[in-house]
Amino acid sequence: MRFDHRTAVVTGGAKGIGRAVAFELGAHGVEVVVLDVEKEALDKTGEELKAAGYRAHTIVCDVADRESMDRALNEIFACVDKVDILINNAGIYRDNVMKFWLTDPDTWERRWRINVFGTMYMTRGILPGMLERRYGHIVNLGSVAGVYGNWDMVDYSATKGAVISFTKALAKETAPYNVLVTAVSPGSIGEGTGPSELSFSGRHGSFEECAELICFLASDNASYCSGQNYQVDGCRKRM
Repeated sequence: MRFDHRTAVVTGGAKGIGRAVAFELGAHGVEVVVLDVEKEALDKTGEELKAAGYRAHTIVCDVADRESMDRALNEIFACVDKVDILINNAGIYRDNVMKFWLTDPDTWERRWRINVFGTMYMTRGILPGMLERRYGHIVNLGSVAGVYGNWDMVDYSATKGAVISFTKALAKETAPYNVLVTAVSPGSIGEGTGPSELSFSGRHGSFEECAELICFLASDNASYCSGQNYQVDGCRKRM
């Protein structure tokens, strides 16, 4: 993958897919600013990135809170003078499986604040510089739930469907400025690649497999990719 002196911001980067993305970008020489709300996990990830010899910064940020986001944006531009790549990974999954009419509206609202508004607000803060320089790659994390609509996950499915639609619409506005916007929608992803009945591949995907696609889309190799949602789901079988 080609990266030419690039800098990247990764939200929700302390664990899981976000952490794997930060390491993959770092391995390709990208200077990475990692954001997360969990300070202890974030500090650990930052130390491990630096121990590996990667250029990394960490910022505590709650993407559900606009004041926290404003502070984080100021801190980002205190760390780096430009942002070439934005990975909107921060999000929350379902709390438990239940029918929609049993769910709590407070839970819906928090999920929308993090999964949708957090993505939109961070993008709005980073995008002007990309437009001015006529270069940028934005990758948003969707989900197969946002594509198919998963049973007993109505509110989560709705937020990820919104992220995918946001991606497709924004890409049309920014493509003339060479700012490319894509989405990656994971299926069953976790530690390792154990057996699973959710895909025809018969296994779960790993954080690293998902991160590799995200990083490809953030690279100069993906210079003609925009406005699309790419599924990483092992050929999904069950919703």
